[in-house]
Amino acid sequence: KDAQDAQTAVSNAISVLKDFYKSSGGMEKEAYELVQRSKAPVTLPDTPSTWDSEYTRVADPASQPEGIVTVLEKVSADFAQMESDTNAQEASDQKAYDEDMKECKIEKARRIQETEMKTQERKRVLQKKADMEK
Repeated sequence: KDAQDAQTAVSNAISVLKDFYKSSGGMEKEAYELVQRSKAPVTLPDTPSTWDSEYTRVADPASQPEGIVTVLEKVSADFAQMESDTNAQEASDQKAYDEDMKECKIEKARRIQETEMKTQERKRVLQKKADMEK
């Protein structure tokens, strides 16, 4: 459940970031999206001021391996793998549990039968002893 929730959250984050970067010109738009040309690239001074211009990206959001979208896509893939591994492990554990419970039921039935047989034998021996004492 946690892996599924995480995958959903990461997918939503990727979607929001892609929309943002596409609208700011940080990522190329798909062929079906409206193409908007951005202004000339913004150059960053050594000590940029805050809030004096539009968003200026420093790194390509989809570049390998440091782009945030790339990182989130990797995280999403890791969560999918974790969910898959967890489901496989749970199925394996359930199968082992079912087999153990089946073996325990068989052993329990065998011991109950053995107890009943020994109880009958004891009664028979005690009866035989009582008959001999008379």
